[in-house]
Amino acid sequence: MTIHNQFSSGLESGNFVVTSDPVHQAWAAIVQQRQINPNAEPSLYNEIQSENPIIIAFGTPLGCLQGQEGLVSSATLKEKDFAHFEFLCNKSIPVFSINQAAINLFHSHYNDLLVLKNKLVENSKSESPSLIIITGQSVGGCVATLFTLWLLGSLKISKTRPLCITFGSPLVGDEHLRKCLEFSTWKSCFLHIVSNQDHTPKAFLSRNTTGAYKPFGTFLFCSTLGCACSEDPDFISEQLVTTNSHSAQTQDPNLGFHYGQILEDLKRKALCNVFRSIERERDALQACIITQLLAIGVLSQQQQFGMEINDLIEKMRKHEIKLLIQKKKNSDSNKRLNDAKIDMANLEWYKKLAKREKIGYYDMYREKCHECDVKATGHKRKLMNYWEDCVTEVENKPQLERAHFRVRWFYGGTNYRRMVEPLHIADHYKDGGQNYKTGGQRPKHFILLEEWYKQEQQQDEKKEQEEKKKQEKQKQEEKQKQEVKADASPMKSKRENVGSSLNDDSCFWANVEEALILLKNGVSTAGDKGKLKEFEDYVWNALKNYAVSPEIFLEKSSFMKWWNEYKGIVESPSLLLDFMNNRGPDKYEAGRFT
Repeated sequence: MTIHNQFSSGLESGNFVVTSDPVHQAWAAIVQQRQINPNAEPSLYNEIQSENPIIIAFGTPLGCLQGQEGLVSSATLKEKDFAHFEFLCNKSIPVFSINQAAINLFHSHYNDLLVLKNKLVENSKSESPSLIIITGQSVGGCVATLFTLWLLGSLKISKTRPLCITFGSPLVGDEHLRKCLEFSTWKSCFLHIVSNQDHTPKAFLSRNTTGAYKPFGTFLFCSTLGCACSEDPDFISEQLVTTNSHSAQTQDPNLGFHYGQILEDLKRKALCNVFRSIERERDALQACIITQLLAIGVLSQQQQFGMEINDLIEKMRKHEIKLLIQKKKNSDSNKRLNDAKIDMANLEWYKKLAKREKIGYYDMYREKCHECDVKATGHKRKLMNYWEDCVTEVENKPQLERAHFRVRWFYGGTNYRRMVEPLHIADHYKDGGQNYKTGGQRPKHFILLEEWYKQEQQQDEKKEQEEKKKQEKQKQEEKQKQEVKADASPMKSKRENVGSSLNDDSCFWANVEEALILLKNGVSTAGDKGKLKEFEDYVWNALKNYAVSPEIFLEKSSFMKWWNEYKGIVESPSLLLDFMNNRGPDKYEAGRFT
C-alpha cells in the first residue's frame, strides 16, 4: 500500500481532547477528591458530582503499587468466586489477566462499589440519563478502568455509555484482555492521559522485555510542547517506554498537580506549529510522526536523528499504516452493508424469475442453464463473504456485547440464511456431495445464525407463555379482545404471505436431496423406510406451520421429483398423500390449508 498523501490524525485528535470539557471536569474532580480529606489517606473513590454529568473520582491509596506489579488470571478469580469480569471473554479468548494491585483494591471495596454500580445502572434507565464520567490518577486510574468495564456489563449501550478518563495510570491488563476488547465498541469509552514527566504509566513496562501488559483504549501523550493521540497498542507501548526513558531524569516533583497545569497550557496553545526539523520531509506521514514526537517531548528541535530515533520513527510509520488500513476497512463497512442489501434484492428478483419458469430458485440455480445463474453465483459469493465477516466480528466481541449485536442482526441474518444457504446446498449436491448437515460440510456462520435464531425464538416463546398466564387472569371482556388479537397472530401472517415466503428451515433442500439419494439407492432396508417416513413427517409438520414456500410444489422442483417417486411406495394412512391428492398445494398457496 502506498503511503503518499497519507496523514496521521494524532495531533488533531490530541487538540480536540485537550479542549474538551470532560477532560478538564475529570481532572478537577481528582483535585477535589484529594481536598475532601486532605489530612488522611485518600479514600478509594468519591462521588464529586451527582448529575449532568455524574462524576466519580478514584483516589490513589499510598504504597499500593509496591510489590504488586504481577497479574492474576480471570480463571483464578473465578475459582475464588470472584468472576465479575467473565462477561468480557469471547469464544477465542476464554481467559485474561488483570493487575494484582488493581484487583485487590477492587476486591477489598467490592460491597461499596456494588452499591455505586447499582445506583449508576438505575440512573441509566431513566428517560434522560446523565453522562457518567469515571476518573482516577495512578493506581486509582486502574481501579476506575476496572469499575468502568464492570459497569459496561450492566448498561444498555444503545441508551448510555460511560466515559473513563485516567491520568498517569499504569496498564491494567494483559494482551488477552486487550484482544477481548479488540472488536468491541466498549474500548471507545476509555481515554488515558500520560505526561512525559510521569514515570508511573510505564511501571510494568521495560524496553528489554516485551512484557505481559498491553494497553487498550485511546492514549493522549502530552508534554509542555504539545500532545498527540493514539489507539494502536504496539505504538502506545513503544511510546510509553520511549517517552519515559527520555524523561526519567526529569521527573516532576510536583506531579500531583502537573496534569492540571499542562492541560490548561495545551488548551491555550495552537498545535499548528511548523517545526524546522520537518521542513526537509517530503513524506506527509513521516512529517506527521516527527511532529508528534516533537509535541510529546520525545524529540527536541536541536536533536540529531540517530539510529535509535530513526528506528522508532520507522516503527511508528508501520503502526500508522496498519491503523490507516484498519480505518479504511471500517469506513467501508457501510458500503458493504448497502452492497449486501443490493445483492439480496437481486436474489429476490432471481427467485421471482425462477418461479415464472416453474422450477423454483433452488433447482434453477442447481441446474445453472441461464445467464442469470452466473450473476446469482456472484451475489451469493459476496453475501457469504459479508456475513462470514459479520459473524466472526460478533464472535470476537465480549459475551454481553455479542448478545446485543446478535439481536441487531437477527432479522437480516435470518433472511440471508434462508435465501443463500439453499444455493450453497445446491452447489454441494450438484458436485456429488452428501451428508451436508451431518458430515461437517455446513459453514460455521450458517450454524451460528441458526443457533441465534432459535435462542431468540425460545425467548419469544417464554414471553408468550408469561403473557398467556396474565391473560388467563383477565376478565371475559379482555379475553374477547385477545381473540381479536389472535387474528393478527404470526400464523395468520404466514398464511397471508406464504406465496412469497422462504423456507423457515434453510436446510430444507438438503433434506430433500438426502431423501432423493435414498430412493436412488433403493429402499431395501427397514432403516431406509424409516428415514423416508421421518422426512415425510418433517414435510407434513412444515406444511402445518406454513414453514415452507409453495415453490416446492412447482412441477420441475426436486421436491416434486422426490414425491413422484415416493408416492408409489408410501404406506397408508398418509396425511401427506391425502394432502397431495386433494389439491392441497393449491389450498396451501392460497393460505387456506388450515
